[in-house]
Amino acid sequence: MVHWKTFALGLLSLAASTLKAAPVSDVSERGSAACLVIVDGPPTTAITPGTAVTGLELARSSTGAVTLATSGFETLINYNNGGFGEFYFCNYYWLNIGTSTHSYKPLSWGYDDQETTTWSAGSGEIVTALATSTYSKTSTFLACNESGAWVLYLQTGSDVPAGVT
Repeated sequence: MVHWKTFALGLLSLAASTLKAAPVSDVSERGSAACLVIVDGPPTTAITPGTAVTGLELARSSTGAVTLATSGFETLINYNNGGFGEFYFCNYYWLNIGTSTHSYKPLSWGYDDQETTTWSAGSGEIVTALATSTYSKTSTFLACNESGAWVLYLQTGSDVPAGVT
């Protein structure tokens, strides 16, 4: 059975890491380009008290799904151009909002592919999807426990999948 919880996803205010950036060669993705790996910034954390996901961090599962986990991203997050991107070895994984006829929209990570430019976020702020032609501004997300992983969806209305509790 699928269990859904509604919560707001926001940033936990923590001090930035004092670790220094170190040059790293990433030949698998960028040829012989040298990049800086930056260990910086607090994780993005679910903050709605009283839910099973409170305190869990935004993460990318081994299958690439947008999830909440006990240990999420702790590297540089890019908020430029209305995006939300996690830096990873010379590249970004961008948080994208998919389309659906339901009010819960699927989220995905785009490897160097920023499709969504309507995020409003910053250090210490609530992550918000700004209004588009198909939905209003929202900072509400749904978390679904699928095979032990909390998978995230953007909630733009009030419907939930049939049979949820």
